[in-house]
Amino acid sequence: MVMELMSFQKLFQMTKVINSQFELSEILQVFVDAIAGEITQADLVGFFLKQPDGTFKGYKGNKLPVDITELLIDPKEDEFVRDILRNQSSDYISDTSIDLRLDQSKRQLLKIKSILGIPVIVDNEVFGLVFVHDFGKPMNITPEQMEVTEAFVNMASVAIRNIRMFEQRQLLMEKQQLLLDATKALSESLSVKDVLNTFFYYMRKASGSKDIGIHLYNEKEHTIEPYQLSSENVTMDEWKVKHREVKLTIENDRLLYEVITEKKAAAIEDVYADPRPNHKAFVSFDIKSIMVFPLVAKGSVYGVVAIPSIGKQRKYEASILEFCQSISDATATALSNAQHTETLDHSVHERSIELQQANFKLEGLVRELEHLNELKSDFIATLSHELRTPITAVKGSVDILGKGILGDLNDSQKDLLDIAAKSIDRLLDQVNELLDFAKMENGKFELLYTEADFNEIVKESVHIVQSLINKKKLILVVETEVDKDTVVRVDKQRILQILLNLLSNAIKFTPPLGVITIKTKFEDSLLTVEVQDNGIGIPFEKQKNIFTKFYQANNQINGTGLGLAISKQLIELHGGRIWFESSEGQGSAFKFTLPIGKE
Repeated sequence: MVMELMSFQKLFQMTKVINSQFELSEILQVFVDAIAGEITQADLVGFFLKQPDGTFKGYKGNKLPVDITELLIDPKEDEFVRDILRNQSSDYISDTSIDLRLDQSKRQLLKIKSILGIPVIVDNEVFGLVFVHDFGKPMNITPEQMEVTEAFVNMASVAIRNIRMFEQRQLLMEKQQLLLDATKALSESLSVKDVLNTFFYYMRKASGSKDIGIHLYNEKEHTIEPYQLSSENVTMDEWKVKHREVKLTIENDRLLYEVITEKKAAAIEDVYADPRPNHKAFVSFDIKSIMVFPLVAKGSVYGVVAIPSIGKQRKYEASILEFCQSISDATATALSNAQHTETLDHSVHERSIELQQANFKLEGLVRELEHLNELKSDFIATLSHELRTPITAVKGSVDILGKGILGDLNDSQKDLLDIAAKSIDRLLDQVNELLDFAKMENGKFELLYTEADFNEIVKESVHIVQSLINKKKLILVVETEVDKDTVVRVDKQRILQILLNLLSNAIKFTPPLGVITIKTKFEDSLLTVEVQDNGIGIPFEKQKNIFTKFYQANNQINGTGLGLAISKQLIELHGGRIWFESSEGQGSAFKFTLPIGKE
């Protein structure tokens, strides 16, 4: 009982750290100390962080006889670790002299007689490994201690996920600010020299590279000519001489051909493993990896930006490619206008008009970015303060209670905790979906199709919102023409998410004693679903923006403004469509269709 009380106290200490700190080192130190001191009373507890090459390097420990940061675990040499990674679950060796799976060099170094290994899973991937063992003697760890230790590992996983989310938000805000600054600076650069200086300054920050070259495309000759260079490895003269020796054209360089004709960026981590680029040019400059971006102005490609990695290979994330493309897009218009102004021999009046138009466009882009940045900040604040922190704290407590660690539960208590746990998991999934919204827009989001009873999906959605219905004294009616036990092939969780979003909106905007109706029917191989209410309705002037992301028809209602935008994309990914009918003061009806039996 004393051990349970101490474990419970340490759990709340961990929860406090998770909700107030974003330092991985501090959180993991509390984590290993808690397991060693209050949970297992083990001599040694170590946390090993996964490395890019698949090995695990020591990161934090309570009191290892050696420096844990000097320890490296290779799954190829440790069958015990391979089993943990393959099963993604805990494993325990009670006697290492009988069970020989453990790496014998580690066993002898740390005098391990018995050992508990637990994987730290973050976003369905192994982030690290936790090992618990005594020094020179076997552990007498109980199943209860193992269970509490696993619960603490789950808390650490939540903490690590929060840190990742925080870092991603910070990086996104920094990128937004950098793009805003770059766009504003480019809008103020009227000469070619100023545009180029501004471009190189911000592109170095965006790409993390010190070698950036701009090439102009001669559409008549199909050649790519060197224009301007910013580099610490190659001089301008060397660059131009080597280009004359190679003489790049879209005929002898398939990579440049695709970038120019398709007007899209490209990134190659190993240029010699890719047959498209001109390898002779890369050998001349010792290029190992490269990013290439088109410069597009007035619908035509007039040049390309090349950002090579000289002397070593580099991996490119999609976010960096998109960010650099944004800088290139903003530069393309500014550079094109500056070149046009300096070379065009027209009247002063004509040149002034063109410059003014270009500036108006750039200023409009600045205002739009400022507005989007404000919306993004509001969204992050809402997500951080209203969702993540309380859900994380509640989830950890519900998990502990649900496992009976603090005492046995009766059936009613178990049912309530089960409902709570499912709702919490669903909320966390939705938070992750919001953060992955860009994936859906980029076409990289995949649905998980399963066979499901659609009536059961509707029933589950009604069950989840029933307490809100009762609290507001609303009437919920379900009218279905779908046969009982009719099986459909959809992504069940996404369809449930859509229904919950439509029902939640209907509940928000329907006054007490109002009526909400769910209708389902099969028609022409389509499943049609309708959520109808007799609430306040949507003003006509706001209806055109209803499915726009971050848009809220009623700013007095709390929310991210992403619900309907996400629902629309999810339905379209299923091959269906969504629309609505609404009259102000009379209510709204949101409808969507799904093709049955098709992925």
